[in-house]
Amino acid sequence: MVVSGEAGPAEVTQDPEPDEPSREFWLSGRVLIRMAIGALVLLVATLLLVTYIQGPAKPADNSAAAGFARDMIDHHAQAVDMATIVQRRTQDEDVRYLTTDMALTQSNQMGQMQGWLNVWGLTVGRSGAPMEWMEGHEAEHELAGLDPEDIPEAGSSLMPGMATQADVNKLRTLPTGEADVLFLQLMIKHHRGGVSMAQAALKLTDEPVAVNLAQTIVKAQQSEIDLMENMLAERGAEAS
Repeated sequence: MVVSGEAGPAEVTQDPEPDEPSREFWLSGRVLIRMAIGALVLLVATLLLVTYIQGPAKPADNSAAAGFARDMIDHHAQAVDMATIVQRRTQDEDVRYLTTDMALTQSNQMGQMQGWLNVWGLTVGRSGAPMEWMEGHEAEHELAGLDPEDIPEAGSSLMPGMATQADVNKLRTLPTGEADVLFLQLMIKHHRGGVSMAQAALKLTDEPVAVNLAQTIVKAQQSEIDLMENMLAERGAEAS
């Protein structure tokens, strides 16, 4: 408070109120907050981008997904070979249609699996024996439902249900009608082995592409087994 020194009534004036925070200070605070939020958003976006680019962890060389892909490529390759041999020789339109569809479908699936291995940075060729990815796991029980003759011996290069080279050669030399029947019998065994491998993969891996293809194989090949059993019956034969 201030009192005037001149005569007369004293004039009393109030001291000015303390200054309120300046507009500049207030604005600068808002700027800092916005900058902090912006930096946080940028950090989160960067982390998300890095995660997107890197993707989930890739299967290891000894993983079930990699083992399934490598073994199923070889398994499919024999099926395509047998189907192509019979497709070129058969005089039966139903057999020709079936073999053509099998060769195209399984060739496409082989390409998919080769693509996975390439993306995962892994080789298509295996370093160990076939089916090592199933050893010591409950998935081995998937083989229990197969005929013992269709389960390869330890150290064999074959996989469940695969035909011997002697049987494959018969498809080239037998009369066409007999070759058709032998093909159906061999392919039923081959499909049963493929289904057992796919079911094992479903127990041992959660890799999305492997799970999806394994499910497709189980469904499609079981359906084809039923079809081929009917085709054999129509030709006076049965699965061996």
